[in-house]
Amino acid sequence: MSANLQLWCFFFSFIYGIFFGLMTKIHFLIIDKYNLIFKILISIMFIIDIVLGYIILMYHLNLGIFHLYFFFFILIGFLLSLKILQKKCK
Repeated sequence: MSANLQLWCFFFSFIYGIFFGLMTKIHFLIIDKYNLIFKILISIMFIIDIVLGYIILMYHLNLGIFHLYFFFFILIGFLLSLKILQKKCK
């Protein structure tokens, strides 16, 4: 994999982490009023959708090649989005 393609994958993984953080916050706001069984089922479907979305993104970027450091960029983007949302909610 070329260095240029890896940089694009880093960038999109970071952006996807931010997207994941925002969608998680919205998800928890929406399912707050439902019962426990429904919360579990909807959360499982949410996680499956998020994972499939990332797989599709990586497939279009680099034919579905995954590296561990891509997931670190997702984690960094996710944590950053949670930190930003936490500051805005105060």
